[in-house]
Amino acid sequence: MESQRGERQRTLAQADEQTRERRVKIVTTLGPAVAGLERIRQLLSAGADVVRINAAHGSTEHRTELIAQVREAADELGKRVPILFDLQGLKIRTGPLKDGEKAIPVARGSKVEVVAEPVASTSGRIGVNYEPLMDVIGPGSRLLISDGLIELLVEKVENGVAKTRVGRGGMLLGRQGVTLPGAPIRGGALTDADRVDVEFAVGQGVDYLGLSFIHDADDLIEARQAASEHGVYVPGLIAKIERPEALEHLEEIAEQADGVMVARGDLGVQLPPERVPRAQKRIISVANRTGLPVITATQMLESMITQPVATRAETSDVANAVWDGTDAVMLSAETAVGKYPIEAVQTMDRIIREVEKEGPVRSAAAATPVPIQPDDPDPTHKFADAIARAAYALSDQTPAEHIVVFTQTGYAVRRVAKYRPFPPIIGVASDERTARRLNLIWGVKSLVVPIEENPDAMFRKAGRAIIEAGMARIGEYALIVGSLPMTHESGRTNLVHFRKLGT
Repeated sequence: MESQRGERQRTLAQADEQTRERRVKIVTTLGPAVAGLERIRQLLSAGADVVRINAAHGSTEHRTELIAQVREAADELGKRVPILFDLQGLKIRTGPLKDGEKAIPVARGSKVEVVAEPVASTSGRIGVNYEPLMDVIGPGSRLLISDGLIELLVEKVENGVAKTRVGRGGMLLGRQGVTLPGAPIRGGALTDADRVDVEFAVGQGVDYLGLSFIHDADDLIEARQAASEHGVYVPGLIAKIERPEALEHLEEIAEQADGVMVARGDLGVQLPPERVPRAQKRIISVANRTGLPVITATQMLESMITQPVATRAETSDVANAVWDGTDAVMLSAETAVGKYPIEAVQTMDRIIREVEKEGPVRSAAAATPVPIQPDDPDPTHKFADAIARAAYALSDQTPAEHIVVFTQTGYAVRRVAKYRPFPPIIGVASDERTARRLNLIWGVKSLVVPIEENPDAMFRKAGRAIIEAGMARIGEYALIVGSLPMTHESGRTNLVHFRKLGT
């Protein structure tokens, strides 16, 4: 077994860099830098696997156009590209500045009053658009403005005004983000504006919803219910881990989510920055252990907003996220507003390929069996995990060149991908939406094949479709994971089968 694994590693290391399978996915954010169908086509051609649309920007009409352009570009390129629609969540901001002012100085050590209404801000009085503000802060509280560049220390609260001292000064622009570390804020995961955006997103058939500023698993349950009110198809839910409270409830959140995001921007403001790397490793570890897709995000190639090459530190940051076990890495401002969006995707692609040159990265958590509660009344969960582990072991000890997984919801594919097998995974779904969502998951390509009740007919049909799609060659060995009988029900995986594709 060891000699065969070593031979595979050597073969992969010698493979052409551009044809070798890349397992970790790249999420890219749309914005003015990639406006228009042609630019989106270039982005996807460069290696983008998932497209993110930020609900905080643009009109409904503009977002509708973006979604249509992504679908058109993906179809032209023969790719299945899931769309992640990122909800705003509760975004607390300062008020505007007076007419004509671009920025005002807030001096370190000075006294500043803060009021809970979005009035025009001055050097001595700052408005904040969060009505319950005075209920959640008090003496000793901190208000961090502009990603923490300005720090206000609350000395007392009286008559609806917070008296603060400036701990860290700077130039204040209008409508800047405000973070309240440690404040007991609830209800931020789904605001009234978010509910409107959820209805829009479901109507547009987006693949994933990004949930901002969640507190615990109840926020996901609420979001799923809100989405279900607008259609039968509910997008997958990506839980963005941005608050210390979310870290405290991470395991419960993982049980309800369809994916998690290491949202390092806001997390690095809510927590001391030096604690973010540890939080990142923990989030990825929990996701790997439970078989949940995880995206690592924020400032990964930040310098490429303005320059055509990444720094050595950024290159190491992306590489270390891959070594940690992330399913995907994300570009935000780099592709949304940066000068070099296509180059940023190409750079990220090269970094991932270099890390994976000697084979797939399999973290210790990924190798750990999925934790299943002893009192779980559904034995199919244990069978499904056992099948996934068997698929990994068999693919490691045989000449299987592909793992083909039949799935109705993506659950079986996630279970197999959790163990990070050597052969590429091909997810076979019976509908386009499920197939598209699979392409966020580590190491997975997908296609659509309608279900045949006869398993032999189904395997033949899927094999031909895989070959026609260029995902494999005739005569290559595939390890097939599915169910007998072939069923429209999810979670019934009970079969592992070897077959030469095309036979």
